[in-house]
Amino acid sequence: MSVSQLRPLSSKWLTRLGLLCLALAGLTMVFNYTYLSIRHDMELITAKQPNVFEVFYQRARILAPVRLAQFIDRSSIRTPIFSENRDALAYVYGYDFKTRERFAEIPIMPSVRDTLPAYQYVLSYPEVINLYAIFDDHRLLGMMPDNRDLPDRLLTANTVLDQIEPWFHYFGCASFAMTHTPCSPDEAQVSDIYTDTFTGRQTITMYFPFVLYEQPSREYRYGLTGIDIAIDAAFKDVLQPYESLNPTRTVITFDAVEPCRPHHICLSTSLMRTKAGADLYLKWSYSYADFAQKMVFYGPAFKLYLIALLLFMLTWRRIYTRLRALAHTDQLTRLPRRDILDEALLQEHDYLMILDIDNFKSINDTYGHSVGDTALAAFARHLHTSIRHGDTAIRWGGEEFITLYKGLGDEAQMRQTVARLLAQPLQIAELPVPITLSAGIIRIRDYLTVPDAVTLADELLYHVKQHGKHNIAYYQGQEIRLVREPTPPEAQ
Repeated sequence: MSVSQLRPLSSKWLTRLGLLCLALAGLTMVFNYTYLSIRHDMELITAKQPNVFEVFYQRARILAPVRLAQFIDRSSIRTPIFSENRDALAYVYGYDFKTRERFAEIPIMPSVRDTLPAYQYVLSYPEVINLYAIFDDHRLLGMMPDNRDLPDRLLTANTVLDQIEPWFHYFGCASFAMTHTPCSPDEAQVSDIYTDTFTGRQTITMYFPFVLYEQPSREYRYGLTGIDIAIDAAFKDVLQPYESLNPTRTVITFDAVEPCRPHHICLSTSLMRTKAGADLYLKWSYSYADFAQKMVFYGPAFKLYLIALLLFMLTWRRIYTRLRALAHTDQLTRLPRRDILDEALLQEHDYLMILDIDNFKSINDTYGHSVGDTALAAFARHLHTSIRHGDTAIRWGGEEFITLYKGLGDEAQMRQTVARLLAQPLQIAELPVPITLSAGIIRIRDYLTVPDAVTLADELLYHVKQHGKHNIAYYQGQEIRLVREPTPPEAQ
């Protein structure tokens, strides 16, 4: 394959490569915009999320563990008459923390609706799984909405109260035995996220210390009030932020840094601060497939990208032609530069002419380069206005130009067309004499390459320079002829 064949092929592939890169760049912008949009949505959603720890701190203050204990102690029944009571509003239960055995399961019936109203009120919120109090006498007393979640035995790992971290946090210091003042001033202690043994749901527990003095026994009673908060219900708005197209994985965690799963895009933000002063974080992650299919391809940015891509496909040839023309335009003369001339363009035309401004070096030396530039620009305009529509004028370099002519059927028509350049010499205000030209023109044959054609035309140009300038030479057969024939001496 010849160089002339490789050049159009290379240009074609470069054009395709450029279009592919442009399409990929647009798609990259769509992906980036989608990612930033999700992050923005995440910030808005988390900003609207109420602090559940503050909310339940206020609700916990109305709970009275002593009333829960009194209700069980005074109840005439300790277990329900039937294994399941569909009319029960809730169930009060009791466990012995040492033996882990359940010793009470008391239904709250509609007829006794006002029983433990504070507990029923807090339990009515969907976020609350369980309410209970752990007493210093190793009793665990609580209330749940459904007795089917109550096991026969506690499944706790620790039966020693001091081994329970919140218990030790408030009551594990030596001074507590003397002062009965909790060891820590924290208003609440928050557990890690864990799976609740009663319900199997992801849970956070808020612990609140209580210390009370029982007048009849003249003894201090103390312990912890616990509120089990369901993660899925309390944080539904941030874990399932959209009606559809939700993240592949959503996590609530106390870990600021959590490794991102392989082949996932991960986002993280601080969600809220607990009453114990710890920060809770929200993590969203999308698998690459979900991010592309759910978020990118269904997003508004991708739809706009498709519209823009369609419009570009409809207009890219016009845009490409315009950009290519700008890229190949000489800034001084506003004519195309020499790099546009390839074999394909050459073979589209019938004649190639190379032109040279006469005595251009003398113009530069005498009047300066600024006048030389003015002369070049004026000559380029003159050349452009002198050629026909469909012909092409090119700045070849320095003071040299090339014109390509098409649709010239014979030599006579060629001479008539190019003679216009000689008929009216160019005059500019900066120069005292007109600007003239010398040129050589050849007929383009199928076998001629660009270098061959330029070389042949340049030889004719040189012939004109040697024979008086301001003329155009061409071949007639094997002879060199001039468009403006010199006047014979005998005719002068």
